[in-house]
Amino acid sequence: MRKYLFAALLAVMAITPVMANPDDWVVTARVTTVEGTNVPMLVNFALDQNGGTTTQCVAGHWINYHPYAGAGTDTTSQQQNVKAVYALLLAARLSGQTVTVYGTNTPDSNGSGRCVASWVLM
Repeated sequence: MRKYLFAALLAVMAITPVMANPDDWVVTARVTTVEGTNVPMLVNFALDQNGGTTTQCVAGHWINYHPYAGAGTDTTSQQQNVKAVYALLLAARLSGQTVTVYGTNTPDSNGSGRCVASWVLM
């Protein structure tokens, strides 16, 4: 099991780009839920701590991770980026380890009102 967690972490580190967007908040928390229905286009997850203000990115509510312009030059590499973040979130959820999430208070562009995560680190 540790071999797989380490492989997932290496995959995320290998394809996660240099941070390109300004972020409104950073939080270190445990992953409570991971929703994989939309992988490889995006991944939704929830944390046990608030990200940002108490009215934005509230603990237990969905946070949306999807590739941004710096996450790859083509659709395939962006989808690989989402898969790697999904693997990292699953590993954190199953192991109980915390993740550090950088995000914005701006709701995502598809109108769902979810906060947007720019970076996810374990």
